[in-house]
Amino acid sequence: MTNQETHHREVSDSSAPDASDVQRLLIIGCVFAIVGGYTDAYSYLAHGHVFANGQTGNVVFFGVFASGGDWGQAVRHLPPIAAFIAGVAIANLVGVRSQKREFRATLICQVFELTVLLLLIAAGKFLPDAWIVPIISFVAAIQNSSLNVIGAWSFNSAMTTGNLRTATGGLVLWLLNRNPDDNRGKAITLGLVCLSFLVGAVAGGVYTRLDENHALVPCTAAVGVGIILTWRERKRRLSGRANHARV
Repeated sequence: MTNQETHHREVSDSSAPDASDVQRLLIIGCVFAIVGGYTDAYSYLAHGHVFANGQTGNVVFFGVFASGGDWGQAVRHLPPIAAFIAGVAIANLVGVRSQKREFRATLICQVFELTVLLLLIAAGKFLPDAWIVPIISFVAAIQNSSLNVIGAWSFNSAMTTGNLRTATGGLVLWLLNRNPDDNRGKAITLGLVCLSFLVGAVAGGVYTRLDENHALVPCTAAVGVGIILTWRERKRRLSGRANHARV
């Protein structure tokens, strides 16, 4: 093997995520899955039974109300869908995917989400439901687009259907002893993300019922924790890359 081939192999191996990388990303992913479940429960309970993140639910509600001729109720579920689409589109236009390894764009998106949630805490009581839910949908889409991979597995922090499907598939294949190492990791990782989303939904439901006016405060705190963890991961990766370059 030539020196050039050896160097290329070393670079490739250094960029591959190891177990500690996956564990740290899993923690960050679980934090934002909690945020996703929390904001969906909050928007549904506090703002007219409209989902902020679960666009499948909004599509179903639109279809159910439209089929009964209740267009006033049906159209209430369209703005969150449009806002979510816009959030995904903007995240891709600003090049989030191409900058994920350094987490710079991910941090920018997370700070933007935190800023929006803080503004909603301060001014949300003066805004109609028709504005609040789409705003949350927009930042949820950006949150999910900026961080949607843990190791080799894609996940969704804003909703849980795909995570549940992937976790279940991994569990079944693991029990059948088919590629057990990969499928065990897939089942556990995506299972924990699903559990985190559920924890967030329960917390969001409980706190919204207790104090609707300040219900976003715990959610904002969770986003702050996620930002700190992401910043630490970015700093660690940049430091590791700098050390590798010196070698």
